Amino acid sequence: MAEPRLYAYVGIDASGRRVKATLAAADETAAFETLRRSGVSPLQIREARSATTLQSGGPRDRDIADLLSNLGDLLAAGADIRSALSMLGARGGKASVRSACQNLAKMIGGGEALDTAFVRALGSDQTFVGALIAAGEAGGDLPGGLKRAAGLIEARLQLREQLISSLSYPAFVLASTVAAAGVILFFVVPSLAPLVEDAGQAPLTLASLIAVSRTLREHALLIFGALGVGAAATAAAGFGGLLSGPIDRFLLDGPAAPLTRGIAFGGFAIALGDMLAAGAPMTDALRLALRSVRSDRARGRLTPVAHAVRQGQSLSSALEGVHGFPRMISQMAAVGEATGALGSMLGRSGRLEEAAAVKRIDALAKMLGPVLIVVLGGMVGLLMAGLLSGVSGLGEAALQ
Repeated sequence: MAEPRLYAYVGIDASGRRVKATLAAADETAAFETLRRSGVSPLQIREARSATTLQSGGPRDRDIADLLSNLGDLLAAGADIRSALSMLGARGGKASVRSACQNLAKMIGGGEALDTAFVRALGSDQTFVGALIAAGEAGGDLPGGLKRAAGLIEARLQLREQLISSLSYPAFVLASTVAAAGVILFFVVPSLAPLVEDAGQAPLTLASLIAVSRTLREHALLIFGALGVGAAATAAAGFGGLLSGPIDRFLLDGPAAPLTRGIAFGGFAIALGDMLAAGAPMTDALRLALRSVRSDRARGRLTPVAHAVRQGQSLSSALEGVHGFPRMISQMAAVGEATGALGSMLGRSGRLEEAAAVKRIDALAKMLGPVLIVVLGGMVGLLMAGLLSGVSGLGEAALQ
């Protein structure tokens, strides 16, 4: 069977709307015929890239979770998978979701294995989805596998939202204070410079503020240019992967380790536990759970676990040998091995560890907000005190 290719198209659907999306097909002629059969009149078709890499420009995590959950509901209600995908694709919504449904239907109709088709259509970041689907299919519970995959993605999204919510307030306080200090130094202080020049002499505090303000204004272009270059260099280093190593060391071995290790290793435990609970073999579950770990440093520490398990070592003892791995998860894994509920115990302990880490980060953020307000507010207060004392000194000198 020929490797499917990805084609980007622009066309008019049956309702007269202009649509722009992608679909997988063997060649351009097959793509044209597929569109015509689906009721779309193609205006333009061009090859985009191989259907094996649909991650870029594909559906977002939230859309993927909704798609998997809805698909699981339809299959549980008795629909076959191709009809369910057709219904979800025709329902409307985002073009990326419609395209994913079309690609899935095409690959499944061409004999592609379900887990492979989902990984191709949803992107390589969703390899654990394929594992859960394969385990559900092997266990006769494909809807359950889809629902478990959707739940895992939803849990990741919820974790991300909690972290953003916890850190947004301190960031807002810091940005507001920097903006207030900038307004004082760039606009308020310069308005007092003529008074100092007329007096011929100014108090030390006011003279210092004026000197700082003059330096900032005279070299503003150079300063902002340097900041822009620094930001661009940082962004380029981030895209090039040069920052991943230092960031990983800071998060797993630096001052932030007590806060972030639970998130890095807890996510691995959740993914592994859900796959094992769905019936996936241990070796496959470990391999795919490792791919779900975003931190290269954490993944490197967890990689020997799979080898140790293949050599006959228990999972709990192998996890105990991982530097920085939460002890509570390995202990719960040992309990799961003894009771025959390893998957559920791993998933539960991973969620508890993640929740504890988020709680610690949230507590730190709540404490950091007032501390920043006091410290940065004090800085602004000192600036204003310096201005007022300088103005008072000028007034007294003028009266004398």
